[in-house]
Formats: sequence, structure tokens, C-alpha cells
Amino acid sequence: MASVTISGVEKWFGTLEILHGIDIDIEDQEFVVLVGPSGCGKSTLLRMIAGLESISDGEISIGTRVINDVPARNRDIAMVFQNYALYPHMSVFDNIGFSLKLRKRSKQEISEKINEAAEILDLTPYLERSPRQLSGGQRQRVAMGRALVRDAQVFLFDEPLSNLDAKLRVVMRTEIKALHQRLKTTSVYVTHDQIEAMTMADRIVVMNKGRVEQIGTPMDLYDFPANLFVADFIGSPSMNFIKGIVAADNEGPFVTAKDGTRLAISRDSSAKLGQKVVYGARPEHLVLSGESQGFGATVEVIEPTGPNIQIFADVAGQRICALSAERRTHKPGQRIRLHCPETSVHLFDASSGARI
Repeated sequence: MASVTISGVEKWFGTLEILHGIDIDIEDQEFVVLVGPSGCGKSTLLRMIAGLESISDGEISIGTRVINDVPARNRDIAMVFQNYALYPHMSVFDNIGFSLKLRKRSKQEISEKINEAAEILDLTPYLERSPRQLSGGQRQRVAMGRALVRDAQVFLFDEPLSNLDAKLRVVMRTEIKALHQRLKTTSVYVTHDQIEAMTMADRIVVMNKGRVEQIGTPMDLYDFPANLFVADFIGSPSMNFIKGIVAADNEGPFVTAKDGTRLAISRDSSAKLGQKVVYGARPEHLVLSGESQGFGATVEVIEPTGPNIQIFADVAGQRICALSAERRTHKPGQRIRLHCPETSVHLFDASSGARI
């Protein structure tokens, strides 16, 4: 096992720069998730760690060894791909042990490692089956077993759950997290699904347009997003945003929206009077209130989800979402009042997008 250090890494395809000086320190035994929208460079970065893409500039190290020019087969990593990449003509047993066979390990060692991996991944009853006789989740576990038997220093996962249905993704992400807790192998996991990132990671690296926007624990990113992009990307439903200008009166500072809607903010806020800002509030922090609190909103759509009701409403011409556990009956066009505690309000500079 070893740490992974990414220092000033750039990637160019001709004159097009894909990665702009990436710096990430991944600790030994840590599970780090690279997350971001399609085209942000996360899979390219993972493939550079694996040795499947060249490094245009900068360095990548595993432990104390710089691996820029080390062939992929000698990097001591194991990779789990999105499409499983199983050999259809081989049994599960042979698929799991194929890399060991190529390395000319003894039959006894191969058998022991395969059986150990199969037991960990609950694949023992399926060792003689072919991949076509398995479900999607079982095939993904076979791909994980193939990585597991290699005893690699680093595991790399390239969107391994994207081909599974929604229910199976939930099951498999729990299995992957439990496997990491058992083995404690340094792992780098790529996904575009922020729920996967939040539920699985020790730390998350949020990427956008080839740059790192923020690195932190799931709850750090959720509670203290560095900018508008992170605030919008992390969280489901995503954070609500209302544009406005900072003002104040005898009751304290507030943000005034374009239609005059008044949004209270903390007295400790460092926002300046007259500053153009974006007021942010998580859906679960918007609560239904009486006439004396909060701000007015017009109901547009109601979506029951079971434990909560999602209320989509218009505030100053901008759609927001509030989560309510109350079984109230609301109708489109109805006027309601919502309140967000000042301690739960997020403020961002409208120009730069940076957190205030």
C-alpha cells in the first residue's frame, strides 16, 4: 500500500489543454473520489495514474517512486473498468486468476488467491460459471476480484457502477466501501454521480473544466462549499440560489432580490453593502413559516417522495426547492412563506462565484 502524489500535472492533446496543473495528495489507505461533470478531466487523470495516458507535464508518484515513465504493468496498480472487461469464454475462476497466470504464479497460489477473493466478494458459488450467466452486479464483483488477487498498492475505479440499475448501484457502492474498510488499500474512484462520491469517499476532489475546484471530506464540501460550482454540484436536490444585492437596516443585513424580496443573512457576514451576491440555501434548510418570518414564494410543483415532499416554488423569478416532512396539501399558484435560519445561509460573490 502507498500514497499517491499528483504534482502540477498537465495534459495536452495537441494545442488543447485538458488538465491545468493538478495537485492532489492521496494518503496511504485513503479512499478518494474524483467527481465532476462529463468532460472535466477526471477519467483522463485516472488513466494517467494507471499509465494508460501519457503525462504532458508534472509528476505522479506512488509512494516515493515517480511513475511518469514506468510502464502500466509495472506500476503495481489494479484497475476496475466501467464495462467489466471480462473474457466471455473463460469461467469466473479463470477470469479472476488470469493476471496471476500471466505472471506464472503457481497453481496452488492462484487457487488460494481466487478462493480468498471469491469468499470476500460472495462469488464462491459462481466460480465455474461464465460471465454471460451472471447478473450485472456479479460481473462487477468478478472485475473487482480480478483486481483484488493482484495485491496491488493502489486500486483504481473508473465509473464501475454506471452500467448498473439504480437499486443495484446502491448495493454495490456499499459493497465497495465495505471492501475498502476491510482491505484498506489506497483507492482512487472516478464518478460523475455526486451521491456515490458523498457516500463512499474519505475525501472528494471536485473537478471542473480540467481544474480542481475543492478537495475535502464529504461533509466539508456539503457544509462549506468553496464556490458556486461546488455548492451546486454537491447535494441532491442541489442548493437553491437567488441573486440579489446586500443591504441593511435597523433589523440587520439582508439580501434584496430583484423584485424586492428580502432574504435575511447573518450579522457576522463579511459581505459589503451594495455587493452583488448569490444567496444560497439547501432545500432541507427552507422550512414553511408563518407571516412574521421568512419570505414569500409561489408554489409551482409538488413532488411527494415518501419521507419528504419536494416543494418547487418561484421566488423573485427563480425556481427554488424546499423539502418538507409535513403532510400539508399545497397547490400550484398558492402563496407560501419559507424561512432559512441565518446560520444555514450561504453567500457567494456574484462576479467570481467565490464563497463570502
